[in-house]
Amino acid sequence: MDPIHELDNHEEELKVHFYPELFLQRRIWILNILRKENITKVLDVGCGEGQLLTVLCQPAPWLLPPPSSVLPPPTPSSPDERVPPSPVFNEEEIPNLHITHLHGLDISPEDLAFAIEGSAPPKREKAEPKDTTYRSYRAGVQRWEETVAKVWKGGLEVVNEEFVDMECIVSTEVIEHLPPEIFPAFAPMLLGVYHPKFFLVTTPSYTYNARFTAPNAPPSARKGFPDPTKRTERIFRHDDHKFEWTREEFQTWCTETAKEWGYEVQETSIGRALDADIWGRDEELQGATSVAVFTRLEDVDGEERERRGRAVIEKLALAGSPHESLAVHHHMPNPASMKPQSLEEIAKCIKAKMEDYREGFMRLEELWFEEEVGIKCGGWIEMLVRAVEESPDLTLKNEVDGVKRGRNMWNIELVGVVNTNLWPTDSDKNVDYIPHDWTPGEGPYDSFDENESETDGSTTGASEGDVSGVNSGDEGDYESDGENKDWRKVPGWGTTKSEGKRPMTAQEEGSHWGGKTDWGGDSDTGGWGNVPQSGHSAMSSTAGWDGDEDESDNTTS
Repeated sequence: MDPIHELDNHEEELKVHFYPELFLQRRIWILNILRKENITKVLDVGCGEGQLLTVLCQPAPWLLPPPSSVLPPPTPSSPDERVPPSPVFNEEEIPNLHITHLHGLDISPEDLAFAIEGSAPPKREKAEPKDTTYRSYRAGVQRWEETVAKVWKGGLEVVNEEFVDMECIVSTEVIEHLPPEIFPAFAPMLLGVYHPKFFLVTTPSYTYNARFTAPNAPPSARKGFPDPTKRTERIFRHDDHKFEWTREEFQTWCTETAKEWGYEVQETSIGRALDADIWGRDEELQGATSVAVFTRLEDVDGEERERRGRAVIEKLALAGSPHESLAVHHHMPNPASMKPQSLEEIAKCIKAKMEDYREGFMRLEELWFEEEVGIKCGGWIEMLVRAVEESPDLTLKNEVDGVKRGRNMWNIELVGVVNTNLWPTDSDKNVDYIPHDWTPGEGPYDSFDENESETDGSTTGASEGDVSGVNSGDEGDYESDGENKDWRKVPGWGTTKSEGKRPMTAQEEGSHWGGKTDWGGDSDTGGWGNVPQSGHSAMSSTAGWDGDEDESDNTTS
């Protein structure tokens, strides 16, 4: 919408775009914290269709560094020689997640059916015929560590002993859906009875709702949902929200809750609009979603904390059925995990691969994802690095002018390749480089249409998730995280989420955590930061009052 037109028209909602979409920004924020704190055990409260569970079930591409008993430090050839230690892949700025135990809890059997499917081990793909000239990389990442994923059906108000002393509990866009009788059990159960080391919570910011209308817009400009409890005159983003807190109200709740249950808390907001507000309200309104990290204080008596929590739950006397375990998935590691072969055998395998592919240089990570290489290394990529360092046939290229490159730029050179007959001549290379199963006239490159490839990256209309593009005639599902619209009809607590049929992996989503790129928060929070402002060519508008698009049906909740 033209800025001048927006200034003149106060009767309409404003178009607000987020990039990435708001539900992705929330998930990125969660993954950043999990990586930063090296979390291995997670409970997703209100897991819905299991989008976060599916992401967390993805395997790490390699193990943590091996112990010195497996890979001793390099040995100098003489007492005076100084041998630098082998480079360690796991010391980079983007650590991998190594989840060992994963739990998802929700009350909707329909949504949990998707969570069960999404958290199940993938089916093993049929091996392709051995071919030395064509690599499709369709085998995926191998698993080197066992992960156990459990999906539960039940309400928040019922104690589940398996959740006690959980390492990290995540509650994403759940608290605002809690019925008034269930809300008093939220903190006592999660922070008292279960007392995790970390607790991550997100909820829509009512303060940000002002961003969807002009400062002097009449109340009729808002097309949301009146407070169903009648306690306020506020217009909410979703018809099932029992409340929406302002930034100040959220801060107060966080401070009081942390003090009561022996935690320290850092709160901020994420989700800044892609386009600047023409009235200059961005700093005042902050982000669209309020988020907080609760960290358990170890100098507080844990047993007393748990006892108080159980006492509150017992006093509330909320009726509820015991949690039902719907599925237990065991993601088993490769049998070769932690069973590396000798460095000589690993180097021999690498050399053979490069010769087969007629490559004098290959990226180290590219070679790692060759199944045979990873197996020979037992899942430890440091074994590959050391094997290259000690091989007379291979050279590790990880520096330029003495400056160490990022690990994704490390290359392996095949020594003396220019003197070998690896490379095809002009007369035979066209034939040698044709995939063995290629048929002329078929395949993605033969059907390429130049006209179809040209897009401007723009999105239009409510079907693309434009905040102001929805109206009362739509599905009535405007909210940010894609929760189930009929959650309110199910007796109990919480909400379910429909954030998309194809969730990102943990590695895809969290490639910019921490201080390198500040995803999602306010600049004064020491590392959460703001979402990078991408250009409109990559922009994706988002649906709903919370600016979040449901990837499955273009509606949000």
